[in-house]
Amino acid sequence: MFADLHIHTNFSDGIYSPKEIINQAIISGLKKISITDHDIFLGNIEAQKITTKNKLDIEIISGVEFSCFNKSTEFHIIGLFIDFNDSIINSIIEDMQNKRIESIKTIIEHLRKQNIHLKYNDILLHAKGSIGRPHIGKELVNKGYVKNINEAFNKYLSNNLLEGIREPRLHLEKAINVINNVGGISILAHPDLSNKKLFDHIKEMKQMGLQGIEISSPRYGLFRQKEIIELSKTFKLIQSGGSDFHGFHKGIDISKTNGLTKEEYYRILSHKKIND
Repeated sequence: MFADLHIHTNFSDGIYSPKEIINQAIISGLKKISITDHDIFLGNIEAQKITTKNKLDIEIISGVEFSCFNKSTEFHIIGLFIDFNDSIINSIIEDMQNKRIESIKTIIEHLRKQNIHLKYNDILLHAKGSIGRPHIGKELVNKGYVKNINEAFNKYLSNNLLEGIREPRLHLEKAINVINNVGGISILAHPDLSNKKLFDHIKEMKQMGLQGIEISSPRYGLFRQKEIIELSKTFKLIQSGGSDFHGFHKGIDISKTNGLTKEEYYRILSHKKIND
């Protein structure tokens, strides 16, 4: 593969630093990657500084991922080629960060009722940027409540165990609009092919301004299936994809087998130039 346009670092809920991500990408022979951390740009910016300073033969595409909701259904939207200096998107990022802090404090209180005692400042030590449930997981490991992060989610942090407590979500249309308005490409991440209403959801998103869709996302079983290709063609959505690498999901790696071909990547780039 040529490009991986969906990667997370330890600036959000991944466990590897931008430098480690870059090293893995280079070893895998990738030429373009996008660090798409949740609600934060810092990991991507650091990666760009590393590649520039060291004159590395790999390009970092600006990116971010927003968790969104629409009519009580959750979707994830990737923004590629966005302007990190835009004041509007930065104000949204700041608001999301503040809401993340509140959600973590709410989870701490929820766990306290189960006789799990954690301190916010201890959890904060694990977070370089966007604080989230993986950082609570790390502190649960640190305090000896669990052996690893996967066990932390299975026992304490999965959605069905938190009684509706979640990290903040943007309204779907707002996320799509702000990405488009700052010159980016809005992409539906890892669409759920088992969702019987997926066609209608994508139709509505297209009307909102959605520009692309992931056709490759091994963590969610997307491998260019006929259904996903047909959806992209029906709604004239640019095809994107990536590993959705976090570092702790078994079998999901930054590798030559995950991501986009050179031809697929340059179709995205052509779409970007046409719409500039």
